[in-house]
Amino acid sequence: MKKLIILLILVALLLPLVGCGSNQFVGSVNSDVYHYPSCRYVDEINEGNKVWFTSSQDARSHGYRPCKVCQPP
Repeated sequence: MKKLIILLILVALLLPLVGCGSNQFVGSVNSDVYHYPSCRYVDEINEGNKVWFTSSQDARSHGYRPCKVCQPP
């Protein structure tokens, strides 16, 4: 039981690190809008046209603006 508790604590502490450094926003080479990956409009972007950004600042520095539907920062 003690090992299980320790394992659960370790998982809880390490889980937030899983997403670190991953791509957080996506845009299309055919538009100037960036989205959360969960936005309904991302499904309409062809895989070959997707552009990934690690931050909203990164997207903005490349000339993209936030989506009015999913409203990323």
